Amino acid sequence: MTLLEKQIHGLTADLSQVVSRLANEVTPKSVHRLRTTIRRIESVVSFANPDLGKKLERCLERLEDLRRRAGKVRDIDVQVQLLSEIGNGSTARDRKALTDLLEKKRARHARRLVTTLARQANAKFFARMERIAEKIAAGPSEYNRPLAPLEEARLQLSKLAEAFAEHESLKPNRLHEARIQLKKIRYLAELADDSRERSAFLDGIRSVQTAVGDWHDWEELAWLAEKRFADRVNCHLLREVRALFAARESEAVSAVTGLFANAATAARKPPRAAQPLRTFARHA
Repeated sequence: MTLLEKQIHGLTADLSQVVSRLANEVTPKSVHRLRTTIRRIESVVSFANPDLGKKLERCLERLEDLRRRAGKVRDIDVQVQLLSEIGNGSTARDRKALTDLLEKKRARHARRLVTTLARQANAKFFARMERIAEKIAAGPSEYNRPLAPLEEARLQLSKLAEAFAEHESLKPNRLHEARIQLKKIRYLAELADDSRERSAFLDGIRSVQTAVGDWHDWEELAWLAEKRFADRVNCHLLREVRALFAARESEAVSAVTGLFANAATAARKPPRAAQPLRTFARHA
C-alpha cells in the first residue's frame, strides 16, 4: 500500500469517526477536527487528480459544504476564546454582551451543521468516499504526473512569493489570499514522506500560518465589535479590540514578508523530468 493510499484511507476513517462524534455533541475540538480532516482529504484529491465521475464529484462538493458550515462554528469558537483573553476589567460588561451574542449565533450554526451532517454524511456518502479512495490509490496517470509533494509545495511557495513581490504592500485582501494559499501548500507538503526537509518546511509554514490566522481571527472579532459598539465613542472594549487587531496585522505582514523573501531567495528550478506545475482545482 502506497503512502498516499494509507493517507486517504486513514482520513476517510477519521472523517467517519468525527461525524459520529458531532452527531452527539458539537464540541470545538470535533468541529476543528472535521475542518482539518476535510482539508486534508481535499489536498490528497487535488494532488492525485483522479478521474472522478459526476456522482463522486458531487460527493466532494458535499464535503466542501460540510467544511464551510463547520468553519462558521469554528470562527465563533475562536472569537469567544479571544474575548475571554482580554483582561481589561472595564470591558467586562461589553465582553459578556458580545459573548452572549456569539453563543446564540453559534447555537444556530451548530444546529445547521448537525442537520447537514445528518442529511449528507450517510452510508451512501461514505461508500462514495471509499470509491474516491480507491481511485486515489491507483495514483496519478503517467501523463501530467505531478512533482513529489514536498517539491511541488516548494515550487508553489516560490511562485506565490514571486506573485506577491510584484506588489508594494500587503493589504488585507492580499493577506487573505496568502492565508488561503499557504493552507493549501501546507497540506500538500504534509503528503510527503517524513524527513528533516519536510519538518523544516512545515515548521516555517505553520509559524506564518499562525500569525496570519491570528490576524484573521482578530479581524473577524473587530468587525463584530465595530458593528455592535461603533455608536459608543468611549467603548473600552472596542478600543482594546482595535489595538490588538492592529498589532496582529503588523505581525502577520512581517511574517508573510519574511517567508516570501526567504522563498524567493531559495527558489530553484524543478528537475528536468518534472512535469509543469498543476494548480489546486478546489476551493479553500
